[in-house]
Amino acid sequence: MSDEQQMKILQVYRSEPTEDVKKLVEILNRDRDAKEFKLYDGDPNYDVLVQMIFEADQTVSWW
Repeated sequence: MSDEQQMKILQVYRSEPTEDVKKLVEILNRDRDAKEFKLYDGDPNYDVLVQMIFEADQTVSWW
C-alpha cells in the first residue's frame, strides 16, 4: 500500500498513556499514517483537534 493510500488514524489521549495503551496503539498504528493529540499536555488547541479528526479516517480516544 502506498503512502497516499494509507489509512489515517488519530490517537487522542485524555491522560498519559500506560504501557498497555502504548502497546495497543503500536498495534493499531501499523501500516497507517498515525498522528497523536494529547489533551493532558498543556492547553490543547481544540480547533486543531477538530481539524485532525476530520482529516483522519479513524479516531481512537484513550481515557
